[in-house]
Amino acid sequence: MKGLSETMIIVITVVVLLVAALVLLTIFGGGVAPVADITTAQSNCRQQGASSCQVTGNLPPTWTVPMPVRIGQTTEMKSCAQLLGDCASCSGCGFPTPSLPT
Repeated sequence: MKGLSETMIIVITVVVLLVAALVLLTIFGGGVAPVADITTAQSNCRQQGASSCQVTGNLPPTWTVPMPVRIGQTTEMKSCAQLLGDCASCSGCGFPTPSLPT
């Protein structure tokens, strides 16, 4: 019986540690955003904008939310709108919108 109780204590300890690690990663992991270089960020913005405009007729809801972008040796907070020349609409950004059935 002693071997079984020691095994149970080890298993319970490991489970508690894994749950604690998951909680910590959930709390503190949300603030960690990947940093993209400016070319990659612009490309991602174009792709997201074009897809959203084509499907919904509107820019993505996160279009004006700043994200970290590496420009040279520095990291700046820029939104997709800023990265693509301050465009604020599908037509202003040059993205096609869904065509209505005729």
